[in-house]
Amino acid sequence: MDDALHVQDPDADEQDRDVLAEPADSMETAPVAALPRPSGEDIAAGADIAPRGKEGSQDSNASDSKTSSLFSSIPSSLSSSTGVSELSKETGPGGSEGDGHDAPPSGSTPSTSVSSLLHSACSPAPDAQLKQTAPAFPLSLEREATDYAALSHRVKPRSSIPTRIPSAVYGQQCVESAYISRLNPYALHKGEQELLQDHLCHIHVTAYLNIRNGILRLWSRNPMLSVTEDEALGCAKDSRWMPLASVAYNWLVRNGYINFGCIDIPKCPSQKRGRRKDGPTIVIVGAGMAGLGCARQLQGLFQHYYGDSVAPKLILLEGRKRIGGRIYSHPLRSLEANELPQGLRPTAEMGAHIIVGFDHGNPLDPIIRAQLALRYHLLRDISTIYDTNGLPVDEMRDSMTEKLYNDILDRSGAYRHKSVVTPTAEGDRELIDSGRDTSADDGITIREYEDAAASGITGTLLPAARLRRGVGHKTTDIKPAAGPALSELQPTKEHSAATTCQAMGWKLRQDVSPADSLSLDEIANASSTQNLGAVMDDAINQYQRLLDLTPQDMRLLNWHFANLEYANAASVGKLSLSGWDQDMGNEFEGEHAQVVGGYQQLPRGLWSLPSKLDVRTKKIVSKIWYNADSTSNEKTRVECEDGETIYADKVIFTAPLGVLKGSSVAFNPPLPEWKANAIKRLGFGLLNKVILVFKEPFWDMQRDMFGLLREPTVENSMSQDDYRANRGQFYLFWNCMATCGLPMLIALMAGESAHEAEKLSDQEIINGVTAQLRNIFKDKTVPDPLETIVTRWGQDRFAQGSYSYVAAEALPGDYDAMAKSIGNLYFAGEATCGTHPATVHGAFLSGLRAASEVIDSFLGPIDIPSPLVPAKNRASNNASMPTTPTSASPQKKRKAVSDPNGPADESPSAPLAHASEDVLRKAYDDAMWAAIISELGPAEPRPRKLALNPFLLYQKDYWYICKTECDNAKIKATGKENAKAPRDEIRQALGQMWRDASDEIKKPYLDQMEVHRKTNEEDFAKWKDRIVEWERRTYEIKDKWCAENPFEIFAQNMRDNFPANGIQDGRQKVRRL
Repeated sequence: MDDALHVQDPDADEQDRDVLAEPADSMETAPVAALPRPSGEDIAAGADIAPRGKEGSQDSNASDSKTSSLFSSIPSSLSSSTGVSELSKETGPGGSEGDGHDAPPSGSTPSTSVSSLLHSACSPAPDAQLKQTAPAFPLSLEREATDYAALSHRVKPRSSIPTRIPSAVYGQQCVESAYISRLNPYALHKGEQELLQDHLCHIHVTAYLNIRNGILRLWSRNPMLSVTEDEALGCAKDSRWMPLASVAYNWLVRNGYINFGCIDIPKCPSQKRGRRKDGPTIVIVGAGMAGLGCARQLQGLFQHYYGDSVAPKLILLEGRKRIGGRIYSHPLRSLEANELPQGLRPTAEMGAHIIVGFDHGNPLDPIIRAQLALRYHLLRDISTIYDTNGLPVDEMRDSMTEKLYNDILDRSGAYRHKSVVTPTAEGDRELIDSGRDTSADDGITIREYEDAAASGITGTLLPAARLRRGVGHKTTDIKPAAGPALSELQPTKEHSAATTCQAMGWKLRQDVSPADSLSLDEIANASSTQNLGAVMDDAINQYQRLLDLTPQDMRLLNWHFANLEYANAASVGKLSLSGWDQDMGNEFEGEHAQVVGGYQQLPRGLWSLPSKLDVRTKKIVSKIWYNADSTSNEKTRVECEDGETIYADKVIFTAPLGVLKGSSVAFNPPLPEWKANAIKRLGFGLLNKVILVFKEPFWDMQRDMFGLLREPTVENSMSQDDYRANRGQFYLFWNCMATCGLPMLIALMAGESAHEAEKLSDQEIINGVTAQLRNIFKDKTVPDPLETIVTRWGQDRFAQGSYSYVAAEALPGDYDAMAKSIGNLYFAGEATCGTHPATVHGAFLSGLRAASEVIDSFLGPIDIPSPLVPAKNRASNNASMPTTPTSASPQKKRKAVSDPNGPADESPSAPLAHASEDVLRKAYDDAMWAAIISELGPAEPRPRKLALNPFLLYQKDYWYICKTECDNAKIKATGKENAKAPRDEIRQALGQMWRDASDEIKKPYLDQMEVHRKTNEEDFAKWKDRIVEWERRTYEIKDKWCAENPFEIFAQNMRDNFPANGIQDGRQKVRRL
């Protein structure tokens, strides 16, 4: 089942339901005390730091356990109800447990109540509420640039890599950690590609990926502690890779791949001493998973990058009386006794209900199973579907019908939009799997190589000998960790429909040939905005001509239709044929689960840990005045219905798509057309539930769910039209005894039935569902329920529906348009997450993405050093022969005296009288080089090479010709006059044009490259002669200078001239010469 954000507040007892501050007996959970992350040596020695069994127990077959290894490392105290109760105690002011929160022991995070909800604690006193702030906050916050040269002096290479496990084992751990972080372990993410393509040598991608994957390994093995930069630097195997490690670490931190959730982020040392600055004011509209996740992430990012030097003000405005948004666990009151462990209370999930697998990248995994240590129940798949007569459906017939339904869905997939996957640079898989780095170096950047690859002339960039040795460059399509890319999925068209049915076990009609198949092209192409339901209905009509389908088969097929409508919160007749499953390939793996004691523990944990966020409930936003110019310092203005106005530097809007569609919040200026059109085109669907609490269970307690077939409006009808209205009404029942501790069933109402429920009274709905249960369980007494709740999310003003879907009118880029910011107005929420829409984890991921965009607006882009990877460090000592910098010299060097730019400064102010000879020798070398440079000048840098890629010149001449042809083809394919071909399609077409071009067309460009090649060779030969002469002269000057300045006399002069300030001042003055 989909982890859809299926619900909002039902209209039951408002006082009981919409409260942020629950009664004192509310369920509370605290995180396990964080474990310090040992060094690589500790890991090798057997230190048990890994919450994941697969990571920490590789020798004990721990990976066979179905439960998460994250959960397996939780202390035994949490495995019992007593442990949960103790960790969940309410800590009042002055209490002994409160002391632990304010001053946690070293190496641990504070243990705090997750759901000691907010009464007055959540809303500051009136005088503390922000009315207006002035002056405007600057667009960027000053931070000192990273001192990349000092990284290798600060951290020892390999210090975070285990020393006693084989490198191949370490490599596989890193690969797995990338997969469970939603990243390809063998290729750059498109964000990394954009950041590094002009700076990173393509052949060094392997080293970068090894470091990035190693950092992810640290996080995945213990997500209860943040990964520090020094730990990240320790993932580099050589000091020259340290800048790569710093860049990778900052990219992972900013983009929310590590250090997210309910963890304490260590404070960054203040950049400069001085008075603490007032930070920006950031208002987040909505305290659901997107809003809370964004606020928690922003708090951590500001802590990480600014520490105490900047104090941002994060304010969450929530219209409800509670947090959680479309996650709401309503407390049940009908029965006092329940089967839950001590400290947990019975609740019913009004909204989001299911976790759709923890494996392969679900960001909720470390939060639920490690940081908050919430109990959860793994679900068993549906095993029984009851027919309208109350009897179970034959399992064989059920299986055959399900296969037929899947075939129909697959054949409809032939008309889905084919997404274009942009290739990114790939590392060497063999080296990555074995945990090794490349030793090669060719100086060709990612962009240079990919431009050459597009023209098919990569051989001109690398020497033939290098290619023969297997040193090449690769690109790959980024594939989601959990499945293939959408563009790779193929429909079931290679076999005829009749043959496929026979393989399923169906018997063909007598007049049907095995070669007969379906013809869906006409209905699929009838409209540019065709819906999925029309094609699937037509497929069923055609299958009726091939097979002897019965009314029961029709009911079974429509049960699966209802299940699809549940997943999308919309009738299949509203779904886009070409894009309804545009998120396919991003699914997580593992058994689905429910949180014991209520899903709302998750948003409560995000709100309260490690410190409570400033959430202001009952603050209904009516209007947002924003500034569309991202370069302006002008503040936004957020107006609330109660008359309060809050001024902010940034506003993040996380309310549901239904609120935007209903224009419940006004924007000034109005949202641009591209944003408004995306809001209009995307769908916002509806799913409703019926909660039924009984005194005793009368159903099979070993099943987590059971299904129910529904009658069409015309009895035994064979027409799809007659099934549409009723098929989703009570089609599925959840048995919630394991998660709420009470005999409770939840019946779903999907598709058109969800909308019908908004019109019916509670009693009509209760009578209908009770009658169905009595029809199924005829041999048992089915009493009236003790407690009932009917949800009506369409009537909820803060949701106006359940979750988003891809409507028939939607365009492929609409989810991206929803996510795009406008000046200082940002957007988050499940409807802005195109890879995981309509899910809790999608909402959370969108909050991380919005937080990244906001912090980037203050920090600017990640600082990239030049060069990103220093030249290989050659052995050096204090011999008396000078050497040219590696980047300058064309030949092997003699033993080096020292770096001509001088070595790094030593620790300051050691008195010269006590200085070692080694320290004085370095000062002597500084003075010698100062004399050499003053006479000869610095070494001449290597001349810049002219381009050797003929395709680059061809591209300049033919770009607009190719673009015109591509645009015309796009117009013809789409029928839209203004259609434009994307840039990547033009590049691919242009590359093909070059490959197909005649020798006559290519000749002038190849000739020009030959001229460039000869020019490069001549320039290099002349430079080589000059640099050899320059180096020869350095030896002459060195010999003369050393004869005139013996070391003993120089050292004594240094002691005499700088007795107080030490060698530091002396060396500085020598350098200034």
